[in-house]
Amino acid sequence: MAEIALSGALALVDRLLRIYPYVTHDIEEVKNLMDTLKGFLKDTDGREDTEGWKDLLKNVRNLAYEAEDAIEEYMFQVPEHFHTHQARKIVHNIAHPVKNFIPGIQLSSSMRGLKAKIKGRINDLEKLRIGCSNLPSSSTAAEIPPEAYPYSSDEPLVGIERRGKELRRLILNNESRDVVISVLGGAGSGKTTLIHEVYQMVKVTFECHAWVPVSRSCERMLERIWEALELPIYQGRDRRRCLHTHLQQKRYILVLDGIWSEDEWKCIRNVLPFNNQGSRIIVSTRKRNIASYCATSHDFIYDLNLNPLTWEEASELFLKKAFPNGKCLISCEEWSEKIVKRCEGLPLAIVAIGKILSRKPQTIMEFKKVHDNLEFEPGSLEYIGKFLQSYYHLSPNLKSCFMYFCNFPEDYSVTRGRLIRLWIAEGFIEEKRGQTLEQVADEYLDELVQMSLVQVSRWDCEGRVRSCRVSNLARGFILSKSEKENFVTVITRPHTNLSQNHRRLSLHICTTNILKGKDFSHVRTFSMFGGDRSFELLVRGVFSNFRLLRVLDLENAVLLVFPQEVVTLNLLRYLSLRNTKIDSLPKSIKKLQNLIVLDLRQTFVLELPMGILEIPKLLYLLVDCRGRNNATVGVEVSQGIGCLKWLQKLSLIKANNKNGSIVEELGNLIELRKLGIIELKNKDSRDFCASIEKMENLSSLYVESANEFLDLNYVKKSPQMIENLSLGGRLHNIPEWILSLKGLFKLELKWSQLAKSPLEVLWGLPSLKVLHLHDAYSGEVLEFRAGWFLELRILVIEQCWWLKTVVIPGLAMPKLQKLTIENCNSLTMVHIAISTLTHLEKTNVPQHLLEFLD
Repeated sequence: MAEIALSGALALVDRLLRIYPYVTHDIEEVKNLMDTLKGFLKDTDGREDTEGWKDLLKNVRNLAYEAEDAIEEYMFQVPEHFHTHQARKIVHNIAHPVKNFIPGIQLSSSMRGLKAKIKGRINDLEKLRIGCSNLPSSSTAAEIPPEAYPYSSDEPLVGIERRGKELRRLILNNESRDVVISVLGGAGSGKTTLIHEVYQMVKVTFECHAWVPVSRSCERMLERIWEALELPIYQGRDRRRCLHTHLQQKRYILVLDGIWSEDEWKCIRNVLPFNNQGSRIIVSTRKRNIASYCATSHDFIYDLNLNPLTWEEASELFLKKAFPNGKCLISCEEWSEKIVKRCEGLPLAIVAIGKILSRKPQTIMEFKKVHDNLEFEPGSLEYIGKFLQSYYHLSPNLKSCFMYFCNFPEDYSVTRGRLIRLWIAEGFIEEKRGQTLEQVADEYLDELVQMSLVQVSRWDCEGRVRSCRVSNLARGFILSKSEKENFVTVITRPHTNLSQNHRRLSLHICTTNILKGKDFSHVRTFSMFGGDRSFELLVRGVFSNFRLLRVLDLENAVLLVFPQEVVTLNLLRYLSLRNTKIDSLPKSIKKLQNLIVLDLRQTFVLELPMGILEIPKLLYLLVDCRGRNNATVGVEVSQGIGCLKWLQKLSLIKANNKNGSIVEELGNLIELRKLGIIELKNKDSRDFCASIEKMENLSSLYVESANEFLDLNYVKKSPQMIENLSLGGRLHNIPEWILSLKGLFKLELKWSQLAKSPLEVLWGLPSLKVLHLHDAYSGEVLEFRAGWFLELRILVIEQCWWLKTVVIPGLAMPKLQKLTIENCNSLTMVHIAISTLTHLEKTNVPQHLLEFLD
């Protein structure tokens, strides 16, 4: 955690030097010293096992926070200004150096004091590094996680028969070729136990067999395979060649338990003969990308995350471990169920916690104590530390991103977009040349998912994360670690005692009385989940105390008006008022010069003030309002929107305001990745097409016409990065440029009422996975043909009022998973091939309309 704090402070120093280049000498010295300090921490990583060492790390973390406080206090008093008029710029350059003099003196004084303190900590670290140079670090130990969980034959076997059935099928499928099977599962999912039991069942059908825990050393791993095969004592010959020769003509089964990297697999892969003898290599891993890399094909990946213990199996396993006779005492039933629920079907967690309880008095008090430890102090249970060994493989930035999940309530699935925007605003995402911050953040999230530290709640049709969460045990681990290290303070009780130096506050209870009369000058992030009217009554007295706030997340808060005090928080980078009842923004919103995310979706704001145009750093402007029957309505923006040249996402806006059209100046927003626009008039079509041609990085486009024909045929050079396209309005035809979008995976046509079937031109789109036709066709017959839509997964046809017949023959849409045909009042028949219907996962078609084709 000290390294995380240092990384944050160093990023802030870099930002300060970019914005205020004249503040150099003392700041640069502090930066160099903090870099040295960070290097020392890396050299001594994992030796935090003494109280003296823990105190030293705490001091280092507090020094990093002290540096942040001094720098951001200066930035608060000397805010960055952006002047579009030359005269204002000249006046600013004359007046502000005088105004900034005293804050500059204070900053220099703080930096000089920090230099002395950091030098002292470096000396302390140097002494400790020398004193413990012979001790192994926990990070090194973390590199051999499989050996932390040796298989124990005395563990009760529950669910093995059911869960191992698919793995046995993959091993004994009579294929003559040699096959690599990957078993994927998070920490504690029971990979080792399951594979071991299946291995014992099937190994007799192979000529030779070996079970090998993976070692980080290639030579050590080869040595283990040699020993497991019971070969003669090694006499110095070429071990690789000897192993290859020994297995050359044999049908063997080899288990490699716990692979973490491609290099580990390559080490063994190059030794093993693949001669189509029907051999089987089974690898276990926590990382999804490694499972894919090792497996012969996707069909040979067995994902245990998708097949956890059932509730009955988990309960049975817990009872066997916690009670001598396997039967629960009536008095402990309630807390036993709560403990099993918190373990979320993870066998290793259930076994470990059951063992702990088996050694304790079987009373309600003891069971409740263990349950509460799992929620608030899981680190006190020896098992949990080992359970999250993956954590120690993460870089400081990734650790910050993972720890941030404790900001959200238990069992809360956060959307990918919200999570990534928060990470960016917090400063967790490092800049990489040629990539946006969002693209880098996507890589971070993917790595956490690959490491099985983050669970995906929903995927999109392209296989990307839609929403995610962490398990209860993982959340307990990071919550405990976070609060001890002052990373995030989560308030779940109405009488929580708050100190004066919290960095991030997350309020998970309705009452806000605990915020009264507190000093929050150190708080950088405030999030609230749930709430009542008391929050709005209190808000005026609270936000004046949050002077250095970076992130203010009030999504779903009970707010009727915009909190005026917010505009004084000039360091604010993230402001979300999504799903509140506010109906306007003040002109003074322009004071938030550092704002990069403004989320006003699902509010009652109908028009954005001119002040929005004076926030130069905005990356995300997410707006829409609730109309009648909670329908989504676009928001009016002022002319001049084109000056926000760094915008990456802008949705949902109206194409016209009271002064005229804005579509021509949208062409200045060349960095846009997402654009949502409604009420586009036919006379503006040419200008709109010219604008989107300039948006080379545009990946998502939503367009609606203003009760007129939607004419987008003026596009000559379409943005080739478009993946998600929604067109709402009458169409004469499908614009030809759409057919050139090789990466388009989702297409929605609404109210198009095309006279000619859209299928005849869309069928060849190579990446299309989702097709939604909403009142898109005015004909009577919609006929698919064999070989059409080869990648389509989801098809929705609705409110096509004149449609009478749909024909879906065999070999059309061979990968279709979900089919919906509804609210087509004239529909009389759906002809569909039996082969198509049987492989669908979900079908929503009136059964009486179905007629099967041969």
